[in-house]
Amino acid sequence: MSVYVCPNCKKEVTSLPEGKVRCPHCGFRLLFKKRPPVVKTITAR
Repeated sequence: MSVYVCPNCKKEVTSLPEGKVRCPHCGFRLLFKKRPPVVKTITAR
């Protein structure tokens, strides 16, 4: 299960019906997948 964020109303959406990509709060048809707060450190050579 993924967490999505609506860029229009800034609310989190956790469950989506199968095949439907729409914010249940405002009806906006674009959702961004929320990234985990993990910072990766890579050493340079």
